[in-house]
Amino acid sequence: MWLFRKSLDISRASPRRVTANDLGVISRLFRDGGRRFAALSGNDLPALLAAGQGVAMVAGGELWAVALVSQPCAERCWLRAIAFAEGVDARAGSNMLLPALHRSLAALGVRGVYFGGDESAEHWLLPILSAHGYQYDTEVLVYEKRQLDVPATGNPLVQLRPAGDADLASLLQLDQACFEPQWTKDDTILQPAIRQGPYFVVAELAGALVGYAYATTHFGGQLVHLVRIAVAPEHQHQQIGVSLLADVIAFAREQGAVAVTLNTQAYNVSAQRLYRWFGFSPTGERQAIVRCDL
Repeated sequence: MWLFRKSLDISRASPRRVTANDLGVISRLFRDGGRRFAALSGNDLPALLAAGQGVAMVAGGELWAVALVSQPCAERCWLRAIAFAEGVDARAGSNMLLPALHRSLAALGVRGVYFGGDESAEHWLLPILSAHGYQYDTEVLVYEKRQLDVPATGNPLVQLRPAGDADLASLLQLDQACFEPQWTKDDTILQPAIRQGPYFVVAELAGALVGYAYATTHFGGQLVHLVRIAVAPEHQHQQIGVSLLADVIAFAREQGAVAVTLNTQAYNVSAQRLYRWFGFSPTGERQAIVRCDL
């Protein structure tokens, strides 16, 4: 099999856009490739391939490398996955793969590509990205709460209820109002979370949707991770975020969780003040975020 050949000749290869027909070989590449990183879940891979969201490096009908990005939002996207077959030098392969990816994105009007990887990817992939124009943007910090008490329950006028499909349009609008484009979540993330997630609630004030919280469970409910908490800008500083946080903690207790975690940007000082007041503490874990301006 090509995955086990050595010293593949990069000069024989050429880049092309990925297609849905690449699913099988790219799945194997992410499983068995020499160098690989993938921040994908569920049906992410088939959806990205069907939308042509990436570039592959091929030679003689064989696929040697691939880079995939998220659907662009406001001229920004994320590098979601990259892999090189065994026998392809990652640095040499990236000299063909990444410029081709950047050209294809620029042609679509994308102006910025972001990346945030795990610790293993940082060691080999960040130096490669740096050589192709990616620069430090910020860091994502991890916070944790182990004592599942609540210092306050928030705004007594706020009504919390489970989210439904009918809320999707309002949630997308709210998300765009609350976060910078690179941090927004589109319908491919929010809709499955509403339908399948263990915890997704919306906050209403006088009948209007003014916030939401979305959490996942891990290790049989022992860990609850707060993926997102958002409050409409015009309704902030009204204890709505406190109401949502208190409800997340109550949910965690019901699950028998021993800890609740969340991530936040290093520059989001106001959110960190709220989390610390609520009993969350930084774990010391940090994820570097880099950006390439096209």
